Amino acid sequence: MSTSESAPGVAQTTRDRLVQDISTYGPITARQLAERFDLTSAAVRRHLAALEADGVIAEHEMPASPRGRGRPSKSFVLSQSAHENLPGGYDEMAVMAVDELARIGGEEAVTALAERRIADWESTVAEMVAQREAAGETVTPVRKLELLSALLTERGYATTVRPLHVPLPARGAHSGAAARTLVTAQLCHGHCPVLDVAADHPELCEAETRAISRLIGAPVQRLATLAQGAHACTTHIPLTEGRTP
Repeated sequence: MSTSESAPGVAQTTRDRLVQDISTYGPITARQLAERFDLTSAAVRRHLAALEADGVIAEHEMPASPRGRGRPSKSFVLSQSAHENLPGGYDEMAVMAVDELARIGGEEAVTALAERRIADWESTVAEMVAQREAAGETVTPVRKLELLSALLTERGYATTVRPLHVPLPARGAHSGAAARTLVTAQLCHGHCPVLDVAADHPELCEAETRAISRLIGAPVQRLATLAQGAHACTTHIPLTEGRTP
Protein backbone atom coordinates (compact mmCIF):
# COMPACT_ATOMS: atom_id res chain seq x y z
CA MET A 1 0.00 0.00 0.00
CA SER A 2 1.38 3.42 -0.89
CA THR A 3 1.88 6.25 1.58
CA SER A 4 -0.86 8.27 -0.06
CA GLU A 5 -3.31 5.39 0.32
CA SER A 6 -2.54 4.84 4.00
CA ALA A 7 -2.37 8.50 4.98
CA PRO A 8 -6.13 9.04 5.50
CA GLY A 9 -6.34 6.12 7.93
CA VAL A 10 -3.27 7.28 9.83
CA ALA A 11 -4.58 10.86 9.99
CA GLN A 12 -7.93 9.67 11.30
CA THR A 13 -6.28 7.56 14.00
CA THR A 14 -4.07 10.47 15.05
CA ARG A 15 -7.06 12.78 15.24
CA ASP A 16 -9.00 10.29 17.33
CA ARG A 17 -6.09 10.20 19.78
CA LEU A 18 -5.84 13.98 19.76
CA VAL A 19 -9.55 14.26 20.56
CA GLN A 20 -9.14 11.82 23.46
CA ASP A 21 -6.20 13.78 24.90
CA ILE A 22 -7.96 17.12 24.46
CA SER A 23 -10.97 15.67 26.28
CA THR A 24 -8.81 14.37 29.13
CA TYR A 25 -6.15 17.09 29.49
CA GLY A 26 -7.75 20.19 27.99
CA PRO A 27 -7.32 23.07 27.89
CA ILE A 28 -4.11 22.04 26.14
CA THR A 29 -1.89 23.77 23.58
CA ALA A 30 -0.59 22.53 20.24
CA ARG A 31 2.92 22.50 21.67
CA GLN A 32 1.88 20.30 24.59
CA LEU A 33 0.09 17.91 22.24
CA ALA A 34 3.12 17.78 19.95
CA GLU A 35 5.29 16.75 22.91
CA ARG A 36 2.81 14.08 23.99
CA PHE A 37 2.54 12.59 20.48
CA ASP A 38 6.17 13.14 19.42
CA LEU A 39 5.00 15.13 16.40
CA THR A 40 6.02 18.50 15.02
CA SER A 41 3.98 21.49 16.12
CA ALA A 42 3.12 22.16 12.47
CA ALA A 43 1.69 18.65 12.03
CA VAL A 44 -0.40 18.96 15.19
CA ARG A 45 -1.70 22.37 14.15
CA ARG A 46 -2.90 20.94 10.83
CA HIS A 47 -4.90 18.28 12.69
CA LEU A 48 -6.24 20.86 15.15
CA ALA A 49 -7.31 23.18 12.34
CA ALA A 50 -9.27 20.34 10.73
CA LEU A 51 -10.87 19.34 14.04
CA GLU A 52 -11.80 22.96 14.79
CA ALA A 53 -13.30 23.37 11.31
CA ASP A 54 -15.39 20.23 11.90
CA GLY A 55 -16.65 21.62 15.21
CA VAL A 56 -15.01 18.87 17.28
CA ILE A 57 -12.78 21.17 19.34
CA ALA A 58 -12.94 24.82 20.31
CA GLU A 59 -10.39 27.44 21.26
CA HIS A 60 -10.23 28.14 24.98
CA GLU A 61 -9.12 31.52 26.26
CA MET A 62 -6.46 31.12 28.95
CA PRO A 63 -5.68 33.93 31.41
CA ALA A 64 -2.32 35.56 30.82
CA SER A 65 0.41 34.76 33.32
CA PRO A 66 1.06 37.69 35.69
CA ARG A 67 4.79 37.27 35.00
CA GLY A 68 4.51 36.74 31.27
CA ARG A 69 4.27 39.16 28.43
CA GLY A 70 2.39 39.07 25.19
CA ARG A 71 -0.56 36.94 24.23
CA PRO A 72 -1.15 33.61 26.01
CA SER A 73 -0.71 30.40 24.02
CA LYS A 74 -3.75 29.23 22.09
CA SER A 75 -5.29 26.24 23.83
CA PHE A 76 -8.11 23.86 22.98
CA VAL A 77 -10.96 22.00 24.65
CA LEU A 78 -13.63 19.65 23.38
CA SER A 79 -16.65 21.39 21.87
CA GLN A 80 -20.12 20.98 23.33
CA SER A 81 -21.29 19.02 20.28
CA ALA A 82 -18.34 16.64 20.62
CA HIS A 83 -19.25 15.97 24.26
CA GLU A 84 -22.74 15.06 23.14
CA ASN A 85 -21.38 12.62 20.54
CA LEU A 86 -18.98 10.82 22.88
CA PRO A 87 -20.29 7.50 24.19
CA GLY A 88 -22.14 7.69 27.49
CA GLY A 89 -23.55 5.23 29.96
CA TYR A 90 -27.18 5.97 29.21
CA ASP A 91 -29.62 6.66 26.38
CA GLU A 92 -32.67 8.80 25.77
CA MET A 93 -34.82 6.40 27.78
CA ALA A 94 -32.66 6.98 30.87
CA VAL A 95 -33.12 10.74 30.55
CA MET A 96 -36.87 10.29 30.30
CA ALA A 97 -36.87 7.92 33.28
CA VAL A 98 -35.10 10.42 35.55
CA ASP A 99 -37.44 13.18 34.39
CA GLU A 100 -40.41 10.99 35.29
CA LEU A 101 -38.86 10.09 38.65
CA ALA A 102 -38.48 13.79 39.42
CA ARG A 103 -42.08 14.45 38.42
CA ILE A 104 -43.43 11.70 40.68
CA GLY A 105 -41.04 11.82 43.64
CA GLY A 106 -39.50 15.27 43.45
CA GLU A 107 -35.88 16.26 44.13
CA GLU A 108 -35.63 13.85 47.07
CA ALA A 109 -36.20 10.86 44.80
CA VAL A 110 -33.58 12.04 42.29
CA THR A 111 -31.11 12.66 45.11
CA ALA A 112 -31.69 9.14 46.45
CA LEU A 113 -31.05 7.72 42.98
CA ALA A 114 -27.88 9.80 42.60
CA GLU A 115 -26.56 8.65 45.98
CA ARG A 116 -27.27 5.02 45.12
CA ARG A 117 -25.35 5.41 41.85
CA ILE A 118 -22.36 7.01 43.59
CA ALA A 119 -22.27 4.34 46.33
CA ASP A 120 -20.53 2.05 43.84
CA TRP A 121 -17.65 4.53 43.55
CA GLU A 122 -17.17 4.58 47.29
CA SER A 123 -17.33 0.81 47.77
CA THR A 124 -14.92 0.19 44.88
CA VAL A 125 -12.36 2.73 46.12
CA ALA A 126 -12.72 1.34 49.66
CA GLU A 127 -11.83 -2.12 48.32
CA MET A 128 -8.81 -0.69 46.49
CA VAL A 129 -7.63 1.06 49.66
CA ALA A 130 -8.13 -2.08 51.79
CA GLN A 131 -6.11 -4.20 49.35
CA ARG A 132 -3.22 -1.74 49.35
CA GLU A 133 -3.22 -1.30 53.12
CA ALA A 134 -3.22 -5.09 53.54
CA ALA A 135 -0.10 -5.14 51.35
CA GLY A 136 1.59 -2.64 53.68
CA GLU A 137 1.01 0.54 51.69
CA THR A 138 0.15 3.77 53.49
CA VAL A 139 -2.78 5.17 51.53
CA THR A 140 -2.70 8.96 51.78
CA PRO A 141 -5.48 11.31 50.64
CA VAL A 142 -3.41 11.98 47.51
CA ARG A 143 -3.25 8.24 46.79
CA LYS A 144 -7.01 7.94 47.29
CA LEU A 145 -7.46 10.75 44.81
CA GLU A 146 -5.32 8.88 42.27
CA LEU A 147 -7.32 5.69 42.78
CA LEU A 148 -10.59 7.58 42.34
CA SER A 149 -9.27 9.25 39.19
CA ALA A 150 -8.33 5.88 37.67
CA LEU A 151 -11.74 4.43 38.52
CA LEU A 152 -13.64 7.36 37.02
CA THR A 153 -11.58 7.20 33.84
CA GLU A 154 -12.60 3.54 33.51
CA ARG A 155 -16.22 4.68 33.92
CA GLY A 156 -15.93 7.16 31.05
CA TYR A 157 -15.16 10.42 32.87
CA ALA A 158 -11.71 11.10 31.28
CA THR A 159 -10.43 12.16 34.70
CA THR A 160 -7.11 13.73 35.65
CA VAL A 161 -5.59 14.98 38.91
CA ARG A 162 -3.90 18.35 38.53
CA PRO A 163 -1.76 19.32 41.55
CA LEU A 164 -1.44 22.96 42.55
CA HIS A 165 1.10 24.56 44.87
CA VAL A 166 -0.02 27.94 46.20
CA PRO A 167 2.61 30.10 47.99
CA LEU A 168 1.46 31.48 51.36
CA PRO A 169 2.85 34.43 53.32
CA ALA A 170 5.47 33.39 55.87
CA ARG A 171 4.35 33.47 59.49
CA GLY A 172 5.97 36.26 61.45
CA ALA A 173 7.46 39.52 60.31
CA HIS A 174 11.16 38.60 60.49
CA SER A 175 12.95 37.92 57.22
CA GLY A 176 14.09 34.46 58.30
CA ALA A 177 10.57 33.04 58.53
CA ALA A 178 10.20 29.89 56.45
CA ALA A 179 8.11 30.10 53.31
CA ARG A 180 4.93 28.03 53.24
CA THR A 181 3.07 26.33 50.44
CA LEU A 182 -0.55 25.21 50.34
CA VAL A 183 -0.72 21.94 48.42
CA THR A 184 -4.04 21.47 46.69
CA ALA A 185 -5.33 19.61 43.66
CA GLN A 186 -8.06 19.81 41.08
CA LEU A 187 -9.95 16.69 40.03
CA CYS A 188 -11.02 17.31 36.43
CA HIS A 189 -13.50 15.32 34.33
CA GLY A 190 -13.00 15.99 30.62
CA HIS A 191 -16.16 14.07 29.80
CA CYS A 192 -19.37 13.19 31.64
CA PRO A 193 -21.26 10.02 30.65
CA VAL A 194 -24.46 11.37 32.23
CA LEU A 195 -24.18 14.91 30.88
CA ASP A 196 -27.70 15.23 29.49
CA VAL A 197 -29.28 14.01 32.73
CA ALA A 198 -27.04 16.21 34.90
CA ALA A 199 -27.90 19.27 32.82
CA ASP A 200 -31.50 19.02 34.02
CA HIS A 201 -30.87 17.41 37.41
CA PRO A 202 -27.96 18.99 39.36
CA GLU A 203 -28.58 16.45 42.13
CA LEU A 204 -26.23 14.10 40.24
CA CYS A 205 -23.35 16.60 40.37
CA GLU A 206 -24.06 17.40 44.02
CA ALA A 207 -23.98 13.70 44.94
CA GLU A 208 -20.64 13.30 43.15
CA THR A 209 -19.17 16.23 45.08
CA ARG A 210 -20.29 14.81 48.43
CA ALA A 211 -18.85 11.40 47.54
CA ILE A 212 -15.47 12.91 46.60
CA SER A 213 -15.38 14.73 49.94
CA ARG A 214 -16.16 11.52 51.86
CA LEU A 215 -13.58 9.51 49.92
CA ILE A 216 -10.77 12.04 50.40
CA GLY A 217 -11.76 12.88 53.96
CA ALA A 218 -11.63 16.62 53.34
CA PRO A 219 -14.06 19.37 52.33
CA VAL A 220 -14.05 19.93 48.58
CA GLN A 221 -15.56 22.55 46.30
CA ARG A 222 -17.01 22.03 42.83
CA LEU A 223 -15.74 24.98 40.78
CA ALA A 224 -17.32 24.20 37.41
CA THR A 225 -19.34 21.53 35.63
CA LEU A 226 -19.85 20.41 32.06
CA ALA A 227 -23.57 20.49 32.76
CA GLN A 228 -23.31 24.26 33.29
CA GLY A 229 -21.36 24.76 30.07
CA ALA A 230 -17.76 24.62 31.35
CA HIS A 231 -15.09 22.75 29.38
CA ALA A 232 -14.62 20.31 32.30
CA CYS A 233 -16.04 19.39 35.69
CA THR A 234 -13.51 20.76 38.16
CA THR A 235 -13.40 19.99 41.88
CA HIS A 236 -10.98 21.83 44.17
CA ILE A 237 -9.45 19.62 46.87
CA PRO A 238 -7.28 21.03 49.70
CA LEU A 239 -4.63 18.53 50.75
CA THR A 240 -1.80 19.73 52.99
CA GLU A 241 0.18 22.74 54.04
CA GLY A 242 3.94 22.38 54.16
CA ARG A 243 7.19 24.25 53.98
CA THR A 244 8.98 24.71 50.71
CA PRO A 245 12.42 23.08 50.50
